[in-house]
Amino acid sequence: MRVILHGFGSFPLFFYHVIEHSRRFNPNVEWAIVLTSDHHQLLFQKLLGENNVLVLNQSGRAVSSLSELTQYHGSIYKDLGADKRTFKNQPAKAQINRAVHMYAQLKRFSQIFKPTHALVSQVEGFDGKVFIAVTKELGAEVVVPSSCRNMGGIYFSTHDLETLPNYADATDPLARAAAEQFIAEFRNKPKAARWLQDLANEKQLSGFQQSLGQRAAAQLRRWFSAPSLFQWDDFRASFLNNLPFFRDLIWTIRKEINSRVYDLGTVESLPAKFIYYPLQYSPESSINTPAPYFLDQSRAIDAIRFAMPSDYVLVVKEHPACILIRNGAFVRSLKKTAGVMVAQYQLPSIELTKRAAITISVTGTATLEAFLVGKRSIALGPGLSADLLGGFCSLGSLENKIAECLATPLSDEHVIAQLSRLFSVRHEISFGSPGMPHEPVLREGNVIKFARAFFDHCVKTDRVNKS
Repeated sequence: MRVILHGFGSFPLFFYHVIEHSRRFNPNVEWAIVLTSDHHQLLFQKLLGENNVLVLNQSGRAVSSLSELTQYHGSIYKDLGADKRTFKNQPAKAQINRAVHMYAQLKRFSQIFKPTHALVSQVEGFDGKVFIAVTKELGAEVVVPSSCRNMGGIYFSTHDLETLPNYADATDPLARAAAEQFIAEFRNKPKAARWLQDLANEKQLSGFQQSLGQRAAAQLRRWFSAPSLFQWDDFRASFLNNLPFFRDLIWTIRKEINSRVYDLGTVESLPAKFIYYPLQYSPESSINTPAPYFLDQSRAIDAIRFAMPSDYVLVVKEHPACILIRNGAFVRSLKKTAGVMVAQYQLPSIELTKRAAITISVTGTATLEAFLVGKRSIALGPGLSADLLGGFCSLGSLENKIAECLATPLSDEHVIAQLSRLFSVRHEISFGSPGMPHEPVLREGNVIKFARAFFDHCVKTDRVNKS
């Protein structure tokens, strides 16, 4: 077994401990890692050897032809849409040069290592998408740890679109019992999305933390050595995150301005017949990665209001986190859009979901929450919600899908069966970027459970593929 890792951000720190533990009980596994920066290069060269570590050069180069992309798995232009702010303001030629350069590096490295499995950290941009494209092209089994959202924990998907693995089993009696219990508890007291288990009593592993001065010096060195990688937005974000007083002051001012933009201030003022569309946090991997077409969320809003019955209203609500960072001009424009009403951002989303005829989102958790409380919902993009709902709805089918949802109630039996599939593959594991409050990720027991669950997933997937 030969595992290649996608090391985005600080995820390599978690993978470092996963490898160390795995070598104790599975020493025959060969490991390699692709790092998106040189932050952890020396650490992994000592662990894996220089030949098994690739630091992506993202500066790009001149290309005269796109012929290198003839075997590309998927659409490189769609995958470029997964990027957030970084590099999007560069000329189109520079963007594609960078993309081809990254693709070529990854392909050469992977052809030499010959992975059987590719373990992804988090797809936050093009680097994650091209990592998946290359490893799929070479026939490796892709493994993406994916959040169970409100259910907590993770499962392993074979794609960044969060589809459940091929061994998910709705007939598993333990999974069904867990699904029934969860639904009963959720409807009595809803749980937030992406909650984390309490691991404070477990041994905390090293995060190899450097001082602020060391991190700043290293970042300046990177920018001076490769000026084309300097992005004002990266500098702005880094500056503000290291000076939280100024960042929070800016956020407070923006929140004060944006929080005044609404039509509906109370749950009681909601219209009698409405469809609910909660705005998603953007730019963010949850929408950039699976559905970049909808980064302009006005596309989704227009599609819904053109497809819904004329006696319905589309209620839109800002994401609570985006009230701090999104330009308020977009929400103000919605107040001038026929068929749309803006709800005050502090109104509980779950209450709007319970009262709406249908909840619609691109990839947001609101559609899953509607499903859990027995209400109809529609996902416009792929993801966990779409998988449990039976697939995402294309824009061409949206009018018929809305009519179907309005005419047909959702049965609890269907909800339990679909949720049982998820619980049959769910693991009580915290997976995320190290450095979160109380550090739930870098705990010894969490690392051990992840490593064993990963290998268990690989065995089950391989068994189904061969059957």
